[in-house]
Amino acid sequence: MISYELYKVLHLLGVVCVFAALGGVAVHAGNGGQRPGNALRRVISALHGLGLLVILVAGFGLLARLQLMRGGLPVWVYGKLALWLVAGALLVIPYRRPAAARGTLMVGLPLLGAIAAWLAIYKPG
Repeated sequence: MISYELYKVLHLLGVVCVFAALGGVAVHAGNGGQRPGNALRRVISALHGLGLLVILVAGFGLLARLQLMRGGLPVWVYGKLALWLVAGALLVIPYRRPAAARGTLMVGLPLLGAIAAWLAIYKPG
């Protein structure tokens, strides 16, 4: 059985992978790069997708270890799932709207991380 601590490390590893991929794409697009011109496009997409998968699996593992899934999911978990969906969609925004790349990098990613951390620490609802 996987320990609580290992689930937490895996969850954070997934977060780091997703943020690295999103940051890389935002910097590339912000500097005028196009999707076809990104030599690491497949690697970044794989890192992003694998990170999202690890976040999801380890997050539910954490919920199970904390025994928080009895009687349904807690309300704050729905917020975390919504943030997970946003993190999944953010990969395409910098290329579709290069002007939004700077906002994604400077505001969007830190805000996404801060909200996710707040939900995980305070568990509102």
